[in-house]
Formats: sequence, structure tokens, C-alpha cells
Amino acid sequence: MPHISPLHRICLGACLLALFDTRHTIVKTFDLKTASKETNLIKPNHRSVKSLPQTSNTSHRLQQVDTSLEQMYENIMDPQIDTRDYTIHDPSRIIATSGQQMIAVTGKAQEDGYDCGIETWYRPSFSGDSWKPGQCLLRTKPQWVDEEISGQDGAYWAPELISEHVLLYSVSKFDADKPNTCIGLATATGTFPNQMIWTDVGEPLSCMIGGDYEEERSIIDPSTFRSFDNELYLVSGGGVIIGTQLNTETYMPISGDWYSEENDAWKDIARGPKDDVDDFDWVEAAYILPNAEEGYYYLFVNWGACCSGVKSTYEIRTGRSENPLGPYVDKNGVDMMDGGGSLFLGNVDYMIGPGHLGEYVRDSEQIFSYHYYDRRRGGNSWIAERRLVFKDGWPEAAELVSSFSGETNCLRSSLNSLLLSFSCFYFFCS
Repeated sequence: MPHISPLHRICLGACLLALFDTRHTIVKTFDLKTASKETNLIKPNHRSVKSLPQTSNTSHRLQQVDTSLEQMYENIMDPQIDTRDYTIHDPSRIIATSGQQMIAVTGKAQEDGYDCGIETWYRPSFSGDSWKPGQCLLRTKPQWVDEEISGQDGAYWAPELISEHVLLYSVSKFDADKPNTCIGLATATGTFPNQMIWTDVGEPLSCMIGGDYEEERSIIDPSTFRSFDNELYLVSGGGVIIGTQLNTETYMPISGDWYSEENDAWKDIARGPKDDVDDFDWVEAAYILPNAEEGYYYLFVNWGACCSGVKSTYEIRTGRSENPLGPYVDKNGVDMMDGGGSLFLGNVDYMIGPGHLGEYVRDSEQIFSYHYYDRRRGGNSWIAERRLVFKDGWPEAAELVSSFSGETNCLRSSLNSLLLSFSCFYFFCS
């Protein structure tokens, strides 16, 4: 990616936010390398986790079920969100129980009365594109967020559902042109999928101060997987993908420490592609899928830029390893720490910029989910599913199982995008 000055980064970030209409869409703009600068915050790069996480009385605690997301859209927000403008971005893996399925997704801009940190959506199991708004999570922001990342606005990214009652999520804010990031942890009681009470545990799983590193790093987009011997692992990161083993009861790092380059319990496992000056471009959205039959762990990551509608350049790359935390190599044997990564899924027809892969099993078939930007909807994001097959030891994307099936008013979306583009240029970039 060519060098972009700080001033132009601010302009570009603002333009992309306007193009994607922050009133009704996500907060995460472009990618972390081109997002706008923010201020404040200084914290140590890592610390010891000295005790098991306990739910804090000062953190998110509600005595009734979390707010209905549909109520948020229709009765709390002003203006309301039109159902034709519904978006899903950064979906978690799909969790199923009691004949229902649920995903958690990135929160939207904290404006117009909207204050969800994370959203959930649900559908009857295996029912195609019938996703309905679920609940609005973390309206009351955990106290630790302001302590670790002062001034963060309350919209959280790219959640991971470890189970129907355990959730990880990303917290991010820019400081001095680099991200300061944490992974939060919340647990739930109540009735799955849309009568639940989600409570933050009162401390982060780990945090990372971007300014402590020469290369751009963050601890975002968490996902988890079980090794062949049933140990629990975390994979996360932006700029550099990292991983560590987790305690299966607390979901905290088994080492008891936050990430640091000197901590052998954490491993660097992937970077993005090499650029023209032999540096590495951005990488994020890591997901590891163990396959005991093949004898490998498969790492999926995203290269390119998200969050720019049909101009997004996201694509899913993959590599494999015989060990949970690598080294991972692509089909050509190139280590993913050296820029390796075989193409798994790129643009297909109206589906632009696929990203944030997750996997589940349906009737003994493996299905993977991902978000994409819908050309028919002017670039609005949604969730899709495809069958996952293996050929010669490598994963392949098979036929489409579901994608957006509602109204696709392309003319309306295109006019909105054109007006937003003009307004963006005039107010932010002139």
C-alpha cells in the first residue's frame, strides 16, 4: 500500500465512513492502516492476569434481558433504520442450539440514539437467508474499556462466539496514527437466542499498544479453536496474526500474561503480502480450522481492505500447519510469516470483498460463513454461506448455500452512494 500522510489518512477515513453511511453501517473504516487518527491513552503493553475474571458490579450488568435490536432500530433510533438498509458485518461463527442459530456482529456508529456495542442476529436452524435482528449488547460500557483505551466510543468489532454463552469482542481506538486495541470477554444467561443477558467479565483478555511496535500491530478479530487434543486456542491480530493457548474455564491466556514479543506463550503466525519495498501489507480476520482427517490445522486470513462497499479489496487467503500455532505455509510452501497465503475466496458475481470466515457443520457437511459487500445493494454488507470441501489436502469453496435474498433496490442504493460521495468530497476532502 502506498504511503499516505496523516492528513490524507484523516480525509480518506472520513470519506469512506461517509460513503458507507455511518448512520446505518459499521464503525470500522477501510482497514487499520488507513483509519483516522484519534488521541489519548497510554498503558503498559502487557501485564499479568493474576486472578480469574470476576464479573464486576461496575461493569455491564443488567437485571433484564438485553434490548431487542429490532426495538433499537425502530423505536429508539431517530431516524429509524429501514429494513432495506439492514447490514451484517464481521459475523462470528454460527452457533446452533434448540432449533435456532445465532451470530454476533460488529456494532454500528454510536449516533442517532444507537448505542449497541455488539449486535446479535438469529434464524431458525439451516433456514437460508432468514436472519432477524436479535439483541443489542453492551449498551452500558465496561469500566475497563475507558481505563485501558480512554475515549473509545463504545462500538466494538468482530466478535467471536465461543459458545452460546461466551463471547469475545474487539475494542479499538487510534492514538498517534497507530491502534490501541483489546479483546473483551462477556458471558450470558437467559434463553437462547434473543432473550439473553450478556455481562462483561470486568477485565480484558489482552491489550496491545500499537505505538510500542515499529510495525503496525493490533489485537483484534479474535477467534478460537480446539486442537486435536482438545486444548483451547486463541488466534487474533491485525498487521501480524498472533495466537496463544487459553484456559478452558476462564478463557484467559493460560500463561497469565498479555501479548508481548518476548513471551514464548504467544506466537506470531502470519503477516500480509509483501509490498513493493519488501514490507508487509495489512492482514486481519484470522480463523483456524482443525481437520483431523487431513491431519492439518488450516489458517484463513484476510488480505486487502474492507469497509469500502463495492470498492473493497478483501479476499480470503489460507495456509496449513501440523501444529496449532504454526508455522503455517501456503500451497507453494511459503511461510505465512513471509507473505505466504493461497487464495481461497475472492469476488464472485455480486459478492465483493469476502471476509471474516467462520465454520460449522450441517447434516454432516461443513459450511463456512463470511460477510461480503453486495453489488446489488450498493455495497451494503451481509452474511453468506458456502459448502466447504477438501481436495488434495486443501480447502475449497464450493456451491453457495445462502446470501441476501431480500429487496435489492440498486438504483436507490446507487443514488445514495453518489450523494454521499459528493458530500464527503466537499466537506472532508476539499
